[in-house]
Amino acid sequence: MLYPSVQQLTNNKINRYALVIATAKGARIITDKTVREREEAEMRRDTKESKPVLTPDSVNEKAVSITIDKMLSGEFKIRLNKDISK
Repeated sequence: MLYPSVQQLTNNKINRYALVIATAKGARIITDKTVREREEAEMRRDTKESKPVLTPDSVNEKAVSITIDKMLSGEFKIRLNKDISK
């Protein structure tokens, strides 16, 4: 069984399609942020700054898992356009 369940993530208010799209968009945000942090870490390494940007946990965790955790905690929210014809 997967945790969290689809019902917990959607609160029976949105459909699964919207959940998949929102998760993909959230994972893209996480991935883009990770890429930027890696680039910054490389630049800092070149300038001999010793402050690490990435932690081992953030490197090993998958973007989709991070997004789902953020959705469950309420940090990421799914917004639906009720009237998309405008």
